Amino acid sequence: MSFLAPSLLWGLLAGTVPVIIHLISRRRTQRVDFSTIRFIKELEHDTIRKLKLRQIILLVLRTAAVVLLVLSFARPVKIGYFPLVGTVGQSTRIAMLFDNSATMTAEAGRYTLLDRSKQTALDLIHNLKGDFILDTYQTPPFKRVASEPITSMRRVREIFQNIRPTSGQDNLWTAIDSAIVRSEREEEISGQSANQELYVFSDFPVAVSDGKLKGISKWRTYLFPQPLIMNNLKIESAVVTSLLKMPNQLLTVETYISNSGLEVRRDVPVQLFFDDARTGQVVSNFEPFDEKNFAFKAFAKESGVVHGIIEIPEDDFPHDNRRFFQFRMTDRIRCAVIQQNQADGSLLKLALLALNRTTQVVELEEYLFGSVGATLFSNKDVVLMLNPGKLTTREIEVLQEFLADGGSALIFLGELSEESGGSNWLGKIDLGAVIGTKRLIGENYLTVDRIALKHPLFSEFPATSLRDEMPKIFAYNRMESFRQTQIILSLSNGEPFMMEKRVGSGRVILFTAPPDLAWTDLPVRGIFVPLLHRILIYLTSEVSGKMEVAVGDTLTIPIPREDMSKEIVIRAPNGVETKVVPDYLRERIVIENLDRTGVYEVMLGGELFTTFVANLALTEDPTRRLEESQLKELFAGGLARIIRTDEDPVLAVNEARRGTELWHIFLISALVLLSAETWIGRVKQE
Repeated sequence: MSFLAPSLLWGLLAGTVPVIIHLISRRRTQRVDFSTIRFIKELEHDTIRKLKLRQIILLVLRTAAVVLLVLSFARPVKIGYFPLVGTVGQSTRIAMLFDNSATMTAEAGRYTLLDRSKQTALDLIHNLKGDFILDTYQTPPFKRVASEPITSMRRVREIFQNIRPTSGQDNLWTAIDSAIVRSEREEEISGQSANQELYVFSDFPVAVSDGKLKGISKWRTYLFPQPLIMNNLKIESAVVTSLLKMPNQLLTVETYISNSGLEVRRDVPVQLFFDDARTGQVVSNFEPFDEKNFAFKAFAKESGVVHGIIEIPEDDFPHDNRRFFQFRMTDRIRCAVIQQNQADGSLLKLALLALNRTTQVVELEEYLFGSVGATLFSNKDVVLMLNPGKLTTREIEVLQEFLADGGSALIFLGELSEESGGSNWLGKIDLGAVIGTKRLIGENYLTVDRIALKHPLFSEFPATSLRDEMPKIFAYNRMESFRQTQIILSLSNGEPFMMEKRVGSGRVILFTAPPDLAWTDLPVRGIFVPLLHRILIYLTSEVSGKMEVAVGDTLTIPIPREDMSKEIVIRAPNGVETKVVPDYLRERIVIENLDRTGVYEVMLGGELFTTFVANLALTEDPTRRLEESQLKELFAGGLARIIRTDEDPVLAVNEARRGTELWHIFLISALVLLSAETWIGRVKQE
């Protein structure tokens, strides 16, 4: 505590006046006539003791009242971190960091949280006095908007207007450290300021880095949390759950919606759109913190990529009222069948051609092992490898690149020559290892004992009894599968017959026996053609489902080698086009710094190459915020002042900077003591 008028503290000497008066009054003897000695003795033991105690109390009250009055006129203050004198000519560097992520576009009252923060910052700067250098930052994307001395409020408004709302993730805690580092670097260049202050305007999401923020120990920090969002419905997810996405196929779209607000929402329409055409709607009520799942049944267009949207009415946070997704209606599956000779694939070819009886679904090209070139798989969806033997180094590299870029493979293992290392290539692409070929003698055979019924291939499979449709196995390759391999079909002896493994960005489904009647009767079973159909659809569906990214994350898209020289342009949902420089070495483009949700188009040489969708990141949830106690733990050293939403920000900052005047407390205390002195010192009328 200190005083704004310390010269008045000399008045504390007036506190000795009641003591002096008391001492003088004790030297004066008052004569009183008493009737009897007995009465004098009673007065000596009772009344005199009370009179002395009363005089001492009055003395203390009078002295304390005088002292408090003098202190109140000396203007006591609770000291802030600014010195009370000597601030003239000293400069202050102020770093203001604005969170302009998606959650700051939520509305509280009639204004967004970002607009409220800008107005609060304007009020604070207008109230500040002295020489100031203002460093203005935003996130996302993190950047310094301006760094200059404050000359006029008009210039400050222009700076704040350059901070636009986005749909991205804030990365707030990294941004705080980066802002401090950049401002301290400016301090080294332009000269050290007397004071450094950091103002952070954010809703402070729960996603934080490990440990406390130690880089701000030299900075006086002000944190400005935001008011709660009262009215918000959120679309958590939207996905097409149907495995078969074929023309004239009824599709199932599931969505999950939650009410994170504090209000009851009645008669809320939940709508489904395919390519901007409404194809479904349901109306429901939502209680506070209610969660509901909805399943739509709808038909899509004949072929190509379909863009879907789940939409609910706007509320206080509009960014999570639309959820984008896309899928491809499989009008054709481009397959490459690689075999040892033309005779090996006769049964498999018959099954594939059976899929084209009604519509041309499968485009089939046949190749022989040893003729695989660098560009063979560039325009293929699925590679079928029938009875692969020992692969060449080039064939292994081409297959690895194909899987890494999101392609899929269906492999039927046949006779392998272990002497020549025929199965070594399986280990090189992380599929497993063959430990031998098992052939049953005579009429013996194995059956399929376990079926992964929850796997998409067998979920809702159109068969009365799957077990009755399972094949007999007369010979197979014994596999030692690697980790993260899913066994889909197991034999009666426990060994795998059909398995799945994710390799790179693609998937591989592997059979331990070829479609050969000497190995298994699977090719003549009724399940073979529909199972083969579902496998091809499943593998191609996996590829199309990967073209989704959260705003603020990075998406990698492979580009064919022959198209690398073409101009690559990304067209945003609002029509803005951005040129992209590809990674020529890895034959891909890396897309980052997306700032809005919606459907993006990738153009190669002016023609549409592919599309992808961007949705709100899971971290951008206006209800997931840090509590005040958690914020205090994050900011070490006790230098952070949290400005609550019910406080006047200008007054709170002034008190933290300059301190709080306490004169009114001392004055009220003095008046209370004087009132007590008057009541105790009153003369009783006998």
